[in-house]
Amino acid sequence: MKKAVFLWACLTFLMITQVNAKELQALFYHASFFSPVEGPYVETYLKVFGPSAEYVKTTRGTYQASLKVTILFKKDDKIIDFRKYNLLSAELEDTAKGQPHFIDQQRIPLPFGVYQLDLILKDNHSKETPIENAYVLAMEFNKTDLKYSDFQFIESFQATKKDNILSKSGFDLVPYVGDFFPSSVKTLTFYTELYNLDKKIGANQDFIYKYYLESFETNFSLGDFSKYQRQKASTVNPIMATLQISDLPSGNYNLVVEARDRNNELISMNKIFFQRSNPGMQINLTDIQGVDITSTFAEKITSLDSLKFYLQSLTPVSTMMEIQYAKNIGQTTEINQMQKFLYNFWKTRNDKSPEAEWTRYKEQVLMIEDAYKTKIKHGFETDMGRTWLKYGAPDQVEENKHEPNAYPYIIWQFYHLGDQNNKRFIFYNPHLAGIEYILLHSDARGEIYNPYWQYDLYGRTTNLRNYDNFSFDGGYGARALENFKK
Repeated sequence: MKKAVFLWACLTFLMITQVNAKELQALFYHASFFSPVEGPYVETYLKVFGPSAEYVKTTRGTYQASLKVTILFKKDDKIIDFRKYNLLSAELEDTAKGQPHFIDQQRIPLPFGVYQLDLILKDNHSKETPIENAYVLAMEFNKTDLKYSDFQFIESFQATKKDNILSKSGFDLVPYVGDFFPSSVKTLTFYTELYNLDKKIGANQDFIYKYYLESFETNFSLGDFSKYQRQKASTVNPIMATLQISDLPSGNYNLVVEARDRNNELISMNKIFFQRSNPGMQINLTDIQGVDITSTFAEKITSLDSLKFYLQSLTPVSTMMEIQYAKNIGQTTEINQMQKFLYNFWKTRNDKSPEAEWTRYKEQVLMIEDAYKTKIKHGFETDMGRTWLKYGAPDQVEENKHEPNAYPYIIWQFYHLGDQNNKRFIFYNPHLAGIEYILLHSDARGEIYNPYWQYDLYGRTTNLRNYDNFSFDGGYGARALENFKK
């Protein structure tokens, strides 16, 4: 099997995968929904990058690409359903003028349960071996429990004239396959559904959908990117909405949807991760100029070196904009600006007690410095130090320094990370020297996701990195996967 190249900054959350053969490139995503009449179903979205496919001449004198797509749904090692079909591109008169991307969508009904979704993708005109990837798919909908569908990002939409595979809630929705939004994309349009709200608050009761963007790193909402819709509770409450993101700077974000009752009490929330690249939008923190630090903790910090250290130490809990600003100001000698930024940073997180918030964090930074500092890195710059400062102390630690064939490794488990449960981080020391352990793999959203982490971990005494031809076997005493899944 060819090694898949995964686009990660959380693409774990979305289960979106970029798959690369020698030439072929595509994005794949799946989303689950529920119909009160027909039951649960899953939609799969596949976007093939036109220039990466092989085009051949047809009997009509045009050029066309052809892919064999196989989608298997397994449960307890049994195939419950499958789709196997040829996906054809548009016919082109001249490939030299460009090959547009092409999109495929499938809609498959599946009973309640947890499945393994296997995707096999093969270019019919290429000798390259097929691409294979596997995903976990949970279909946990019913007619009584309050639950959201998955999100679907939308590239374009129009009112439905005749029902088709793109139709939902009166619109034909062309999927936007991916969770990366470059500067050329000016709007973010999404669709999701909330089920059985009428059983929670009563049929036809008023409620509002509030939807907004928040920083992924801090979970702080962005007031300029917030709207709402009024609806009445029903068996299915769909929401499709658009947010302007022209002025959204580069960074990692969550799109959040909240259902709130008439008293503005939160009923249920759903969120999805995405990335934005918008280099033209420069950071604007001119409000820092007006920050008053008189008689604050920040005013008392007058050492330039200390201020630079403290600003750098904020990185694990900062937004990308804050990281950029701190980096820029840290290259100057403007002590007053550094003081203002440091104070404002903690005031935005705890308006009533910014000093208490700072003191608690500083204690953690100094502890991390003692525990993880190396000859060339501060403690907060190491993977373990960053993880601790960002998420707190792990709930469970598994340390193995002498497992056969494996590099020394440590597994951290967190029972709760915000809205995520039972997330793990595996760190290893491939250099067999020093105290620094590098993050190898995590199943937490937004962290390094490496589906081949076992190959790297057990590469100490044998060459296990030939992903194309090697069937993984860690050998006698290999327990990392077992420990990771505990």
